[in-house]
Amino acid sequence: MLSPTPESAADSYRVPTDEVPVKVALRGAEPEELILFLHSHAASHPGRERPSDLLLSEDVFLPARASDGRLQLIHKSSIAWMTVAPELETSGRGDLDHHHMARRCEPIDVTLDDGRVFVGEVGIMLPDASCRLQDFLNSAPRFFEVRSEAGVHFVNRDRIVMVKATE
Repeated sequence: MLSPTPESAADSYRVPTDEVPVKVALRGAEPEELILFLHSHAASHPGRERPSDLLLSEDVFLPARASDGRLQLIHKSSIAWMTVAPELETSGRGDLDHHHMARRCEPIDVTLDDGRVFVGEVGIMLPDASCRLQDFLNSAPRFFEVRSEAGVHFVNRDRIVMVKATE
């Protein structure tokens, strides 16, 4: 009987992943297209892993593949924003759109420290006594969703200069 080759032994430890394209802007760099690796089963909810699961995990580094094919390990605090296709954020949410699960959708303009502005909506799901946009921003995780027709933008709260409520 033949012993396994190093490649086949390593393959037995691989976790099945889907490769999904995202657009990412790092501090001081132009936005670029990268590939993220999402697991076929999420650890924290039913369904497939979502890009938000990677951004909001406790891991400090985010693995991605650059357009030249090389692996990059990105320190998440250096990410200013990431934009993904809306369908990548629906896994495990059933037939409901994420905003329909929220108590209220708030239209906003978000200005980042590099001058970029994201126009879209945030879903606010807070108790009635603290359901203002300010309450949401003060309690939001480091990366929160701004949804628009262009996609789902995950904005790094630490890079925000100003948020305007719009109507």
